Amino acid sequence: MAKEKHEIYDEQDKRLGRLILKILGIVAIVSGLVGPFIYLLNANWGRELGTLAVICGGVAICLGPKGRTAGGQWLALLKTLGLSILVLGYFVIVLKLLG
Repeated sequence: MAKEKHEIYDEQDKRLGRLILKILGIVAIVSGLVGPFIYLLNANWGRELGTLAVICGGVAICLGPKGRTAGGQWLALLKTLGLSILVLGYFVIVLKLLG
């Protein structure tokens, strides 16, 4: 019986973890997309949104299903680095076109 309770808690923890990863992914996408436009209005807030996009996206990648495996950790870190370069490139392109 104790094992059944443990499995129930594991399933609830899995659902909570997946929900948190989905929220982090959504926050990363939204803050990454609107960050350059906010940067045009307030540079400090724009930089903070860009940083938030990279941090939330990196956490979602590293703590996702593939980032928790032994070999997947290095790939997740490389994907996070790629994400940061992508966000930086997006900021530069938008600011060159609009700024």
